[in-house]
Amino acid sequence: MTGFLDALGQKAAEQWLRLIVLPGVLWLATALVAVRLGHRDALRFGPAVDWVTRWAAGPHGTSLVVAVLAATLIGSAAAGLAATGIGGLVRRFWLARGSRSPARWAVAWRRWRWERAARRADALVAQAIQAAGAAEEVVAGPEIADALARRDAIALEAPARPSWIGDRWRASIVRVRRAYGLDLTVVWPRLWTVLPEQLRADIATAQAACASAATLTGWAVLYGALCVLWWPALLIGAVLLGTGVVRARTATATLCELVETAADLYGTVLAEHLGTPASGPLTAVLGNEISARLRKDPPPAPAPGPQDSARP
Repeated sequence: MTGFLDALGQKAAEQWLRLIVLPGVLWLATALVAVRLGHRDALRFGPAVDWVTRWAAGPHGTSLVVAVLAATLIGSAAAGLAATGIGGLVRRFWLARGSRSPARWAVAWRRWRWERAARRADALVAQAIQAAGAAEEVVAGPEIADALARRDAIALEAPARPSWIGDRWRASIVRVRRAYGLDLTVVWPRLWTVLPEQLRADIATAQAACASAATLTGWAVLYGALCVLWWPALLIGAVLLGTGVVRARTATATLCELVETAADLYGTVLAEHLGTPASGPLTAVLGNEISARLRKDPPPAPAPGPQDSARP
């Protein structure tokens, strides 16, 4: 047990150093360059290099070196925690419902794009059916496949969230509910306990990738803030923001696919653990029953009988 705890502590320290401290040191170095160069000498790195060289070559006491190292460690950790916190806020924004403006405007814009792409795909399908005539099979050509891919690239279901990530999560919930009657918001904690170790590890890896991508957008905000002192920092922030969004979308798509896979393959296993085994594939009727049971819904009120209705 002691060896396990030591290994766990070492792994946590490595994660802290790799994900928090080292990116924070890089941000502090960028902030130092921003302060030394400013807007006028934004791309002249010579003065900053000369200043660092002169300071390193000068005589410094042990206490000063220790103080600089401690300040660097504390400052980098603080920057890393700030980036993580901003990333958490970004994730909440990605999953927002969009009931208020301007998020509601984003929902309307995404829905308009999706409906336009859906009408295009439906028109191509109707043309293919009409061209097939009395044929038993209708061949979907590349134009139909491309139109469907364009629609699904916007959202798998009719958009109801201001961001692609929020709609992808909602699509998984809607698709699982429609196919199996399972309410993932209630069923998932119980479903997680019956999943095999490999699938749980894959889901945890995808979740970590989502969190890492959100933290990267937090670093983008911190780098972008340095543009007040040094304008190239805005370019660095823009690159980090784009990279973070792309990574977040990729990780979210993978995570949602894994969640749907868990429902596809182990919904019946959950039913068996709850004492209501399915004789075949999981049906929407049984899934609705499981969801209602796990929500602890009260039983439906009995219908009034003839005697009850006759009472004054």
